[in-house]
Amino acid sequence: MNVPWNRKGAAHEAVISKGGKVIHAMRHGTTEMNVFLRNNPYGSGTFRDPGFFDTVLTPDGREGAKMASRKVKALAVKPEVLVVSPLTRALQTADFAFGHMDVPVVVEALARERVWLSSDCGSSPEELARNWPAERYSFSHLPAIWWSNGGNKDPKHVVLEPEEDLTARVQLFREWLLARPEKVIGLVAHWGLLDELTGDSFSNCELRSYGLHPGGKLEKFR
Repeated sequence: MNVPWNRKGAAHEAVISKGGKVIHAMRHGTTEMNVFLRNNPYGSGTFRDPGFFDTVLTPDGREGAKMASRKVKALAVKPEVLVVSPLTRALQTADFAFGHMDVPVVVEALARERVWLSSDCGSSPEELARNWPAERYSFSHLPAIWWSNGGNKDPKHVVLEPEEDLTARVQLFREWLLARPEKVIGLVAHWGLLDELTGDSFSNCELRSYGLHPGGKLEKFR
């Protein structure tokens, strides 16, 4: 596929000419758990997990994701593929922010959030397939439990994903991105995953663009 360049895409072209990738990364919209955590800080003495398994976007979160489509439409270099975490909030955001784009969508568990709380535990491939159109999304490649839960057979078993596991997973994800045939990749993921991948803290629906070099170094485009 030919990548449409313009003057603003010169930096992107420079990265790709050296065998790298352009990554347009977005964090999902505001969720029920995000709202809960604003009033109940994680780690405080009275904190209790509310049990928002596979949390969903709030009305404000849906509106924010719809508004984010304007940022996507304004990108100088358009994604050739969209990579999405299998967590519902990421799928919803992808639909609202990138749904206008006629590109393949790849649901990839490496892009999932680090498990801190119930909200970071996902839904089974069968449930996801019932809720999302088969012509756009495929979940058949996912195992029954594709998120980190310490190897427990109970999908509602919540255990903190070790930091070293997240670091190793993100390194695998970098390698996976670099191995893809597309030059320009859209990504919808999560605060923890994006922080580990980029070193940046993303707000809900924030969109940032990076150059991923062949050695794995990430360069932020200004």
